[in-house]
Amino acid sequence: MSWYKVLLDAASAMNEKPDSIGDAIQALSQERVQKALVVALTCLQQPDRIQEKASDQATAQELARVISTAIAPVLPVLNDDNGLPASFNDALSNNSKALNTHCKAASTIGLQCLEAIDNVFNPPTLDDDTLLTLIAYCHPDQNWSDDPTKIAKIAAAILKTYPFPNKTDFITSTILQSYLRPLFSKSKPSTITSSGRKAEYQTDNSRDGIPDDTAATKPWKFTDLRSIPVFSWAVTEANNALISTHWPSYIPVLLTLADDSTTPIRQTGLNILSNFLTKIPAKTLQDTGLGQVFADAVFPTLSYLPSLTPEDESLQLLEPAYKALLVLAGKQSATGGKEGRGSSPRHKLLDHLIREGIFTGYLHAKNHVRIVELLCRETVEIVDAMGVHAVKHLKDMIPMISAILTDPFASAAPRTLLSAVKALQAVLRNCWPRLMTGSVWQDEIINALVMCWLNLDEPTNNISDDSLEEVRKELVTSFQALSAIARTEGTDLSARVEPLVAKAGSLAGLFLGLVDDDMGF
Repeated sequence: MSWYKVLLDAASAMNEKPDSIGDAIQALSQERVQKALVVALTCLQQPDRIQEKASDQATAQELARVISTAIAPVLPVLNDDNGLPASFNDALSNNSKALNTHCKAASTIGLQCLEAIDNVFNPPTLDDDTLLTLIAYCHPDQNWSDDPTKIAKIAAAILKTYPFPNKTDFITSTILQSYLRPLFSKSKPSTITSSGRKAEYQTDNSRDGIPDDTAATKPWKFTDLRSIPVFSWAVTEANNALISTHWPSYIPVLLTLADDSTTPIRQTGLNILSNFLTKIPAKTLQDTGLGQVFADAVFPTLSYLPSLTPEDESLQLLEPAYKALLVLAGKQSATGGKEGRGSSPRHKLLDHLIREGIFTGYLHAKNHVRIVELLCRETVEIVDAMGVHAVKHLKDMIPMISAILTDPFASAAPRTLLSAVKALQAVLRNCWPRLMTGSVWQDEIINALVMCWLNLDEPTNNISDDSLEEVRKELVTSFQALSAIARTEGTDLSARVEPLVAKAGSLAGLFLGLVDDDMGF
């Protein structure tokens, strides 16, 4: 049905088209929402027909409230819930589907109405609930509209010009205390106290070990769907000073989201946590014990691996989990410990991350090339963060990287192969003092580079030459780095590689600059 037909139907149901904001409010209470919103928008787009009155601001606020209520992704409370788990609650499921369908149908026109109100009254005064709905629609990943990006731009444009009387108070008082605290009060994690600090004694909040996933205990998840994007906004818009003062109000929500059993929510929670950690003072994490609380909350996500976890879901969770832990490590002290810098809180966390994350993950999921690709990318970040202290992990890192590079079928997944070469370069860049001549690792690295180069010459279906050529370039770079390391002690690798080229002429391309042209290759 065209917009014009919708407008005609809505207009025909009324005695006449509205010529005032008051008539539009009346229409919203009488007609079906979508038609009424079209009527309201038509009225608002004709400002010359709007009769100006002293009460216009109050009327505009009321109209905005009615419209935001009409498009808010909020379900009515079920009176007969009886603590039924959401996965078995047919009424909740049906209501959720209906709400999603309704919001997709009404959100675009509703946001356009709010935008028109903003333009006409420049700007209107909006109540807190209207602002919460606008903030929720600012999130580009929300799924309550057919065009989330367009909707997010409209909502963000309205909020950008909105004159908050005191934005800090709105975030801390309105959002964190008045709005979010009641929603999350029944699902607060046991790892923290009521003041947001690390709990010395923990209690089990689940029933017989089963998560309490009901609309009553988790309204933020099943009934008021604005809560997560609003919380994300409260973190993004907060400056470092605000978070350094009001951090206890954020902690329960952060830990609840990062521990949720639903993949999209846990993923979002981890991303929000990374953002939060960039802003909270390092001293606060240390003094309150929250650094360990966050680490304990995130590390279990690293075990969400195939085949127990579907590969796609595993990828969605692993990347934000590693990111959060790396940001947390960056906040830890790099000094301290009885054994020197290598035993500092930062390096202890990084050691734990590479052992329990990278190596364990590879052991369990090495047959999943996309997981291996991600683990290699994260290895680069971790090794660069550890610096020379990563040498303690050479006995596990080099065999892992070598196994990836020498796999005869590796060329079928050039992105995974490229990430492994990048991981090798990170090892060369940071651990070079242990890779001198005579090191067992130097021979293994040369062997891995040679085998990988030769495997790339094998024909591979559906793989572009450009992808493999990029891998070749990085292999050459890796060998040049290894050669440079050898030269620091006055060793030339020419004598080592010339016999290899004599057996396989194609290796001349790998050992550029070290092979004598007189060899004829």
